[in-house]
Amino acid sequence: MMASKKAKDDVITFFDNLGERRFRDASRALQVLKKKSFGDPEFREGYLKGLEGLLLSARTGDERDFLNRAPFDPQSMKRYKKEFSEFVKNGIHSPFDVGFFLAWSDMVQYRLKPGKKD
Repeated sequence: MMASKKAKDDVITFFDNLGERRFRDASRALQVLKKKSFGDPEFREGYLKGLEGLLLSARTGDERDFLNRAPFDPQSMKRYKKEFSEFVKNGIHSPFDVGFFLAWSDMVQYRLKPGKKD
């Protein structure tokens, strides 16, 4: 997980709740994260916006959203993680963009852990 050590447990709590479709609890975990200081302010803002987008996508179930239409089998998730990581490593993106895509990369990494539902 790319989140700072300060925020890691809260990010995991967010993903746990998101995966179980406990949106109120996921929202609470997100509010806790918003009160924490981690990383560059622009990176932090991008990371939090990425998490907000994940929550909104999961909550609405809109089939046009990546989260709701993309296959999440292990092979696809490994490909997504690689693509998100390559985007971040490119080095020509703003800290906001890096934070945003790292939030998505962390979600994929979390879902790849053994025992997690697809």
